[in-house]
Amino acid sequence: MKVIFDSNVWRHISSPHKFPNDPDIVHLSKIRDEIENGNIEPYISETVFTIESIKRKDRKKFVSIYRPQIVFTEFDSATSSTSKSVIGSSESDHPGNHPILQEHLDDAIKLGFRIVRCPRIAGIINPDIENLRYKLSGTALKEYHDKLFEVGSEIEKKGAGFHHIKQIGEKHDSIWFKGIDEAPESEWGNIANAMAEWADGDSVAIAVALDCDYLCTRDTAKGAGTKSVFSADNLNWLDSDYGFKSISPNDLSNKFN
Repeated sequence: MKVIFDSNVWRHISSPHKFPNDPDIVHLSKIRDEIENGNIEPYISETVFTIESIKRKDRKKFVSIYRPQIVFTEFDSATSSTSKSVIGSSESDHPGNHPILQEHLDDAIKLGFRIVRCPRIAGIINPDIENLRYKLSGTALKEYHDKLFEVGSEIEKKGAGFHHIKQIGEKHDSIWFKGIDEAPESEWGNIANAMAEWADGDSVAIAVALDCDYLCTRDTAKGAGTKSVFSADNLNWLDSDYGFKSISPNDLSNKFN
């Protein structure tokens, strides 16, 4: 069984000794056992370490200063070789993993968790995870990318996922990340929430593209409204069109009783 785990679950499975009072500890321990027994293949979206790892109070500032790294290449007449200019991602802007997050990540890697990339043009890169990513190649990589972009685009059309942060930015500038820089202080909280929704949307797209059986989360989107990727309407649509299913740790644990 392939399962991608949300931020509010994977750390508690990987480092249970750090969460002795977790009310779901019995179920989380059961899931850990099933991972160790090879019955669950565990995955984590890289957005945990790129978007979500930035503190809420720092998210507006980070997005407003973040810029793509553009590398220009030239035609070499002597060798008749050409190469394309690339809009890449700058690794220098991201603060990297907080020491506590790094401890959880170390525990997760030892347990067998794999970090799955969600590529975007000039997307955010955390240099601390670059060498830890789950690798796909050939046809499998192309199929993964094709499905990832398809699902991500459909999520945005529903007004969820990445749509939230773009919408805020584009109110102030046609280039969304420049618009974030112009956003007034009254919108900073909305920006932080929009980045969390961005991460959730990308995690769902990864789950579908990777053909995971479940996304395990304790996020029920209470108070998030109809535009959350985890809203009832969006979950029904994702299940109907893509077979996507979210599951709580308790329900996942009970599948192995």
